[in-house]
Amino acid sequence: MAFFGKKKQALQAALDKLEVAEKRIIELEADFEAIKESSAILVLTPDGLIDRVSDAFLALLGYKAEELTGKHHRVLCEKAYTCSEEYIVFWRSLVIGVAQNGRFLNLDASGQGVWLNARYLPVRINKGMVRRIIVVVEPAES
Repeated sequence: MAFFGKKKQALQAALDKLEVAEKRIIELEADFEAIKESSAILVLTPDGLIDRVSDAFLALLGYKAEELTGKHHRVLCEKAYTCSEEYIVFWRSLVIGVAQNGRFLNLDASGQGVWLNARYLPVRINKGMVRRIIVVVEPAES
């Protein structure tokens, strides 16, 4: 019987840890939603696909979510830039976890250039692997 008592305790401890983890996930999701509601945010996969986009980002550049979600980041950039060594180095840096900050020329929904200040923040998981890239954007002063 002592064996079953220890098993029951171990199971209860595992359930308690799971409950704490679930609560933490809910808190983190709420934190992210609050940030997303008040900021221009873009979430990218490590290979540059647009995973999520905030309403503020959409409003800033005049897109609809379905026009960007699932597309590559390059749709927001001039073709000459996406074909450049600079763009390749930019992405190589991101996928190894090096944040990028600066003033970037983006294309709005009508194809016009818009300068934005952006922070590209690689999010790392196990062993430092980049899981996603969060981009925080604001209009650049002319």
